Amino acid sequence: MVFASVFALGACGGSDDNPTEADAAPGSEPAVECEGDSVVALSGSQRMVFSGLAIGSADDGFDLDGDGEPDNKFAGVASLAAEPIAAAFEDFSLVLPMEFFDFPVVGEDDCVKFAIYQGEYRRDADGDDRDTARDGGDCNDLLATAAPGLPEIAGNGIDDDCDGLADETEEDVKGTIVVTPSDDVSDADADGVTLADGDCDDTNDKIFPGNAETCGDSLDNNCDGVADWTVGAAEAHCSPFDSDLDPLHITPESFTDTGDPQIAFKSGTVTMVDGVLRLKSGPSLFTLVLPIVDGVELELRITGTTIEADLVEGADGWTLQNGRLGGVLDTYTMDQVRGLDIEQIGLRPEDSLADAMYANVLGVLLGLRKAEAGTPGEGCLTPDIDVDGDGLEAFCDTTPEDEPFLVDRCVDGDGTVILDEGDECSSALDEDGNRRFVDGVSIAITFETLPAELPTTLD
Repeated sequence: MVFASVFALGACGGSDDNPTEADAAPGSEPAVECEGDSVVALSGSQRMVFSGLAIGSADDGFDLDGDGEPDNKFAGVASLAAEPIAAAFEDFSLVLPMEFFDFPVVGEDDCVKFAIYQGEYRRDADGDDRDTARDGGDCNDLLATAAPGLPEIAGNGIDDDCDGLADETEEDVKGTIVVTPSDDVSDADADGVTLADGDCDDTNDKIFPGNAETCGDSLDNNCDGVADWTVGAAEAHCSPFDSDLDPLHITPESFTDTGDPQIAFKSGTVTMVDGVLRLKSGPSLFTLVLPIVDGVELELRITGTTIEADLVEGADGWTLQNGRLGGVLDTYTMDQVRGLDIEQIGLRPEDSLADAMYANVLGVLLGLRKAEAGTPGEGCLTPDIDVDGDGLEAFCDTTPEDEPFLVDRCVDGDGTVILDEGDECSSALDEDGNRRFVDGVSIAITFETLPAELPTTLD
């Protein structure tokens, strides 16, 4: 299904290849930056990391259409997405650090700013296609010639194949591989453990059997074959979510060409509500990246995004609790998403996500309504949020009995009908040069954070 794995957020301030249609839900133009200190990446305070995230319930949505009711159509797939999202936190493939600016002391404030980054805890710094901090992962992320499956290099004193031994030999004895540890009794790194005793790196005195794992150093300190990990332990020894504040890494994709954060909320407030400090910020524009399977990512924009959360002080620092983030997934963007093969929603690589939404089962799962009888879009599915304010658009598969299930008729809110045999709907413009089909489907995400340690410069 669509929300089959993890979320990572990367923002933008608008899409350069789009016409001038506002990148926000109706009545929610991107907020103007409030007066205060400028946002300077990796210089902030109150540093945190998202420690939990889920698609919210219907009640978690924001009122995006002004009818007084919360909007979150994606609540229809919340239960299906819960397990894979939780797994993404458990295996550290989802790391979202954040930091505040112009907010040195937590309290009521009428101008609060913050940035959210795409982080890494499982790393591949040496580019050998093996991650650290995972079962079966890399044992030395500083050396591309050391990784699981690579040959052992005799005499270099290093565990090249990540089996927890250095300079061992292997022999095929009647079809069985027999491993013989090194008989070298010297101690080149003077750590008190020789290769014959099981030292897996005799060039580094911070690496030997029984040593404590040093989190974040990308080395296998305890010689169990994996860096920043403890093989066989009930819980990971190293984690981005524990109280030891293990150092997090920030990906270059988190920044613009000028070094500014891609995601930056610059108009927040913190007020006291029923004895609790309440953060509110937005609206803004996000890009939501969803790795579906290995090597395949689904990228969606969330427009008109608002964030609300409680600021709570714990033993290790300030956190965000009862957080929610909501906005709109617009149809134009969904029509650009292709190349995915997701059988559960009938999505083929040649189809767009909009096809799955309006001509296949995804729209049914989300409970999208059909356009009213007597209208040009009669019988066609409609999104729930009228982004451009001219009435809800409608999207049809005029031959629903025949596969493939594709949108081939688009009806604008003003009644204009476009027959779609290629990219006619996605490229259609109105008389003002704005994209015709930009209405979207509401989404709300709940979250919480824990204190975190971030770098002061991009590594």
